[in-house]
Amino acid sequence: MFRRLMVRRSARRTARRAVRRTVRRLMVGGAVLLLVGGTAYKLGQRDVQKIEQHAGKPVEQMDERELQEAMQQTRVGGQPMTPADQQAIHAADQEEAEARQV
Repeated sequence: MFRRLMVRRSARRTARRAVRRTVRRLMVGGAVLLLVGGTAYKLGQRDVQKIEQHAGKPVEQMDERELQEAMQQTRVGGQPMTPADQQAIHAADQEEAEARQV
């Protein structure tokens, strides 16, 4: 029983690490798109710097919960997504999928 618990806990940790690693930063015009898990945030470069200074680490090392908390604490709101932003996200997803196949 103890062994099963350890395997499950290990699998959960691995899954959490995988989600953290999927944070990507895309530059679109003067904005930054942060892709965290299945969620995208559009922020200004100054807002990203403000969040990183508040949290003490780069946004790429944050999970979704940490990013949302930092955004609330620094009172940073996202910007609306445009069709160009959606195209950039789609292109990044395709590049990532192609890289996995190689």
